[in-house]
Amino acid sequence: MARVRANLRRPRTVSTDSKHDCITLADTVFKFGEVEVNRVERIVRRVGVEIHLTPIEYRLLLVLVANVGRVITHKQLLRQVWGPSHSEQSHYLRIYMGHLRQKLEADPAQPRHLLTESGVGYRLLADA
Repeated sequence: MARVRANLRRPRTVSTDSKHDCITLADTVFKFGEVEVNRVERIVRRVGVEIHLTPIEYRLLLVLVANVGRVITHKQLLRQVWGPSHSEQSHYLRIYMGHLRQKLEADPAQPRHLLTESGVGYRLLADA
């Protein structure tokens, strides 16, 4: 199980199959709850309906997807999404996590997937 979880955390790549000159899109779609994230096409759908995310919301979601099941600290998220100069401005993070919950959670007031770890950071749960 640990190996499977470790493989799920690794970034997925698009590889080409030289025999058929086509792109193999293995593991490019990540699903949690009613949400589907297609990293190659940069499309996010909820219940089959395409959801528009801003570039920052999308980057934030990708960091959470890449670390599914793990707690990512406020500082880590700020550095990875906004850059090192914003590592102390956690109010940005709270606002954008609220936007993601509004767009992706069935009940944003009681999130099942985009969870807050009080005083630490955030966690994405795929199977809630």
